[in-house]
Amino acid sequence: MKITFFLPCCIARFIEDIIMNKRKRRKCMFWTGVVVSITMVVAVVAVRDMLLASSLICTTSDIISNHITPLCAETSSGSSHELCWELCVDDVASRISCHTFHLNKPAVFTLDSGNKKVIKSAIKLEDHKIPGEEVSGEEEEVYWKSKSDQKYLPSKEDFISMVNIYVKNFIGNDISSDVINKLVNLSKLYQGQKESLDCHRNFWLLLEDHEFLTSVIFEKLRIFPSILGTCGTYYAMQYFEPLTKNAMRPFKLTWRNRIWKALDILRYISHLESMWREPLHLCDVKHDHFGWDHEGNLVFLDLDAVMPESSLLRTMESTPHCADNDDCSYFDCKGRCHLRTSKCELERTNTNLQVVCDKVFLGNMEGFFSLYGLLVSQETTEELVEALELCKTNRGMTVDGMMDVLTRASNALMY
Repeated sequence: MKITFFLPCCIARFIEDIIMNKRKRRKCMFWTGVVVSITMVVAVVAVRDMLLASSLICTTSDIISNHITPLCAETSSGSSHELCWELCVDDVASRISCHTFHLNKPAVFTLDSGNKKVIKSAIKLEDHKIPGEEVSGEEEEVYWKSKSDQKYLPSKEDFISMVNIYVKNFIGNDISSDVINKLVNLSKLYQGQKESLDCHRNFWLLLEDHEFLTSVIFEKLRIFPSILGTCGTYYAMQYFEPLTKNAMRPFKLTWRNRIWKALDILRYISHLESMWREPLHLCDVKHDHFGWDHEGNLVFLDLDAVMPESSLLRTMESTPHCADNDDCSYFDCKGRCHLRTSKCELERTNTNLQVVCDKVFLGNMEGFFSLYGLLVSQETTEELVEALELCKTNRGMTVDGMMDVLTRASNALMY
């Protein structure tokens, strides 16, 4: 009781003494300032490290120290991969610029060595590891053990057969030999030099990267960026100028150019329905996922959540139990849970067009941030406003219907 009683009195007397004594007051203020400053510095450093680790932000020094330097050390003995030669040069820091807000990749940055390309990294083996469990699946994919427990690599024929089986399972259909040959050529394996287990491991990590494999499979359709080369677990893709580099800022495009960009996107969405043996679904749509080259050709830039319809339905089917519709959804590709059976219905309940109207044209986003819409402007016509609202909620709206509305809005600018 005495301690409880006297403690507040002691604190009050200490504070009173500081207030009355100028020298003590100054000393207290000084040390308080020191403690606050140190706390703020520690907090800022901790937040910065957390953001760098999550890829929300990045710096050139981070790319150099955490990615390029270790990569070049691994390939210091010499590499036949052209991308390694471009990355492992003294002035590489002046040639790169990093990309922010890429949570699904360890690294994403632009390399400009006379011809811009985007460098991305597959998730490394240690990042696949589940705490408390050994990672043996990767090694089992690459080599076997003989009766004497010696490890050895597969023959080229067996290797190609393994790749073919993996790709077929990934896409759910037979794939052309051109795709397999492209993958093997990118790997630089079985081309005369002594085979390395590390090179095989790196290749399989790339093969397991959804974006890398999707780009190679659909390369001939020219709807996604092509793979230009590899180095370790890093790969280069064609550079396309994104619709915006910061979706939190208003568009600087004129209203006419906004309409033209929107028409390009609508034509692209239409092509995805019919240009392959089955529809292709964009399950992660953002402003900066659409990009154009110098000739005005449009592609979708982030392929980590691009899926053929059969693959999307297999993903829904593999959900063992669902309690609500979110359990059956794959990012922007919404599904429906059958409440009686607690199983996912094998159908996407929204469309690519609906997501584009909602997230890109109107700028809506589920979550904390509210983005700027490409077609949100004082110049937006009443007809276009009504069409966009209908488009985001009604899967019956067609691409042709939206294009008619936008075309009329574009024609009105001529008068």
